[in-house]
Amino acid sequence: MTLTKIRDGVYVFKAPTNIGVIAADTGEAIVIDSGIDESVARKLMREAENEGFHIKAIINTHSHADHIGGNPFIAARTGAVVYASPLEAPFIETPLFEPFMLTGGAAPWKEMCNKFLLAKPSNVSEKLPAGPVTILGLPLEIVALPGHSADQIGVLYNGVLFAGDAYISGNLLEKHGIPYNVDIQAYLASLEMLGTLECEWYVPSHGEHSRDITSDIGYNRSKVINLIEQVESWLSQPMEAEELLAKLCSHLAVTAANPGIFFLYRTAVMAFLSYLYEQGRAKTMIQENRLLWYR
Repeated sequence: MTLTKIRDGVYVFKAPTNIGVIAADTGEAIVIDSGIDESVARKLMREAENEGFHIKAIINTHSHADHIGGNPFIAARTGAVVYASPLEAPFIETPLFEPFMLTGGAAPWKEMCNKFLLAKPSNVSEKLPAGPVTILGLPLEIVALPGHSADQIGVLYNGVLFAGDAYISGNLLEKHGIPYNVDIQAYLASLEMLGTLECEWYVPSHGEHSRDITSDIGYNRSKVINLIEQVESWLSQPMEAEELLAKLCSHLAVTAANPGIFFLYRTAVMAFLSYLYEQGRAKTMIQENRLLWYR
C-alpha cells in the first residue's frame, strides 16, 4: 500500500479500496474514504505523516464498510471531521443498518456481521449535498453519483475526480461476479454523468486511476445491461428472485460462497428486477404464497 502522487497536492493511497488524499499548502489534508479497518488506516496515516500531511477531514463517498472502516481510528487519532451525503450518513453512524438491509430487515446473524459488511460506527459532522463546498480552505465539487448505493458522491478537486464505486476499472469488473448496485436507473445515469465531466484524472475505488475512462464506462454499462437482458430472457416463465439468482450464478460460473456474498448478489438481482418492473418489462404476482416475476 503506497501513496501515489497524481498532481501537486493530490494523491491516491493504493489499497484494496483506493483512498484519496488532498493536501492544502498548510499540510492539512482531506482523505476520501478510509479503507476497511484500522490496519489500513494505520498504514494510510503513516504514509501521510511521511509526506508531512495532517489528516483533518474525511469525506466518505458512501457507507459501505470498505470505505468507512478506518473512520473511527483516524478520527480518534487526529480529530478529523467526517463528511458524507445525507442518505449515507445514517449508515455511517449506525453501520448495523447495512446487514439489516441486506437480510431484508431481520436481525443479522454472526456471519452477516463481519468486517466486510459491518464497520465500526463514526459520527458524521456535516452532510454534503451535491455542489461546491470549501473544506480546509480547499474548493471542492461534490458530484452526485448514486446507483451503487443510494446517495453515493464523488469528490472533484483541481481536475481530479475521486469517483467511489460509480464505476470499476474494466480489468477488475469480471472478478466481481454480479456487480453490486441498488438502483440501476441511477447507476446508468451516473455513468452518463461521468462521461460529461471534464476531468484530467479519474480515480475509482477499485482499479487504476486514468485520464480516459470512456472504455471503462462503456464496459460497465454493457456488463450490467447484458446481465439485465439475461435475467429478462428467463422471465418467460414466472420465477422467484432467488431462482433467478441461482441461474445467474450458474450462467456466470460464480459461487455465492457465504451468506454475505449471497445477499449482496441477491440485492443486485433485485435491483435488476426493480429496473425491469419500472421499465414496464416485468411484472409480479403472488402464487401459492410465492412472489413471482414474469415478463
